[in-house]
Amino acid sequence: MNSPDKPRVREAVWPADARELERIRSAVFVMEQGVPRDIEWDGRDKDAAHAIAELEGAAIGCGRLLTDGRIGRLAVIARYRGQGVGAKLLQCLLGLARQRGQKELYLHAQADAVAFYERAGFIARGEPFEEAGITHRDMHLSLDYSDWNEPIPHLQYPRPFSELVVAQARLARRELRILSPRLDNRVFDQEDLVSAIRLFLRDGNLNNVQILVQDARAIVQRGHRLLALSRRLPSRIEIRRLGEHPQWNDDTLVLRDRDSVLELPGEDADAGFYRPQNRPRAEAAINRFDELWRLGQIDPEFRALSL
Repeated sequence: MNSPDKPRVREAVWPADARELERIRSAVFVMEQGVPRDIEWDGRDKDAAHAIAELEGAAIGCGRLLTDGRIGRLAVIARYRGQGVGAKLLQCLLGLARQRGQKELYLHAQADAVAFYERAGFIARGEPFEEAGITHRDMHLSLDYSDWNEPIPHLQYPRPFSELVVAQARLARRELRILSPRLDNRVFDQEDLVSAIRLFLRDGNLNNVQILVQDARAIVQRGHRLLALSRRLPSRIEIRRLGEHPQWNDDTLVLRDRDSVLELPGEDADAGFYRPQNRPRAEAAINRFDELWRLGQIDPEFRALSL
C-alpha cells in the first residue's frame, strides 16, 4: 500500500482520465515549453495506453504509449520533479508495453532527458534534431521477455514468443512440455533455452522435458540444440514424433508445470498468447498434450545421426 506522501502510478483510462491528462500536458508542454496546441493534441490519445501519477488524490504526472511502440508525452508537474515520479511513469509504460507483447519501443527524447532514458536502457540513434522548436534525440529499446511472468493476450511470433519460451523453462519447477510441428529453429534452437533447460533439470531429479513434433527428418537434417541435448540426457528429455492428427492443427504449445500456457494457434504470427498462472487453461492444454503424447513414437531418425 502506498503511503500518503508517495505518488501512486497506474494505468490511466481514456477518456475517463482525459481531463487530468490534458491538464498536466497543457501545463508542462503548452504553457511551460511553448509546444503548439495542434502538435500536442495530435488525435492519437484515444488509441494509446496511458499512465498517470497521483499524489494524495491529485494527478501530478503522465505518459503515453502508442500502438506502434512510441513512448511520449511523459510529463511531471514542475514542483514534483526530482522525486522519481518520471522514472515510475516510464516503468509503468514499459510494463504496459510488455503486456501488449510489443518488441521494440522508441521515443523522441528532449536533449536534457537523454540520460534519464539511457538509465532505463534506451539507446540514442542518429543526430540531434528539432521537434516543436526543441532539440531531441531518437532513442530505442528492445524489450526482454526472458523472465516475464504476466499475461500477454496478443503475442507476435517468432519474437517475443521465443523469449517467453525461455521464460517458461526458467520458471518451471517440475514439468516442461513442448508441442511444435517442426521445432522451429528461430524459437527453440537457441542457447538461452538450452541453458535454462539444463538448470531446470539440475534443480530436481524428477524434473523432465517432453517434446512432441511432427517432422523428425527435417529436425535431424538441419541439426538442433534440443535434439543434441536430448541425446546427452535421454532419461530426462524425450522427443517423440506424431504425424497428422485431428487434435493437432499446427499449433505450438509450451506448457510449464500445471498452470502456465504459451501458445501459437496454427501459423498466425500475430495470434500467440501467454497465460501464466491460469490453471484451467493449462489443465485443458495438458490433457490434450498427454493424449497426443501417448500416440507419439520415438522416431529412429532421432538416433540415426549425431550432430
